Amino acid sequence: MELENIFRDVKLSKTEITVLRTIQNDPEQCIRDGIRAVAERCYSNPSSLVRLAKKLKFSGWLELVYFIKFNITMPKLDVTNDVDFMKIQPAEQLTPLLSGLQHHRILIHGSGFSQLIAQYIYNKFLVIGVNASLALWPDYEILEQKTATKFDAIWIVSKSGRSSSALNWVKALEGKDIDLICFTGDYQSPLAQAADTSFIIHDPQKYDDDIYWSNPFFGYCILGFEHLLKLWFRQTASGASIDTPE
Repeated sequence: MELENIFRDVKLSKTEITVLRTIQNDPEQCIRDGIRAVAERCYSNPSSLVRLAKKLKFSGWLELVYFIKFNITMPKLDVTNDVDFMKIQPAEQLTPLLSGLQHHRILIHGSGFSQLIAQYIYNKFLVIGVNASLALWPDYEILEQKTATKFDAIWIVSKSGRSSSALNWVKALEGKDIDLICFTGDYQSPLAQAADTSFIIHDPQKYDDDIYWSNPFFGYCILGFEHLLKLWFRQTASGASIDTPE
């Protein structure tokens, strides 16, 4: 993950970039040496490094160092890649989920770019006869008050799995007897952890919340969804269960 990608909204001086690169190259050494030694090495001073941390919205120097260590220097543990771009957790939920497509009333939600994927899923469900509705409303509780329809499952698309819209829906669904299914790029996100079934889609730009850089995540969502439909058609035709996707 490039520093410029994460901090692109902040104008950085050459010295500040040098400091960030120094941390990125060896954050443990920076922690051991302390702020004064790092400042001297970068031809700066401790107060400037503290101002840099504040400029980047961190509480202080150590928070900046640890952020770079765990999110940039250390490769983030992931369960997907460009070849194996979709994982299902838990995998044993796949067969009952596919079976439910024949009789469940499904509500699909996504906001921003994720809304495009939600719209695609909704349109495809209409074509194949799945009982689905599309919700563009950001607040599920208000939507629930405005409709008498009871849904068996909610499908949410959220790249980060931690957007305010997605988290509002997760909170509103607590204690309700409704299955939660999600498409998200982060298997550790609050959405993925709360969902009954999570489709984890490869997202090589996890920190690009503005969707600024090129990213195959949304394309992988459509490919993954189409693969699910292929499994569903196969299961429907044969009557057999699908244990794991091919």
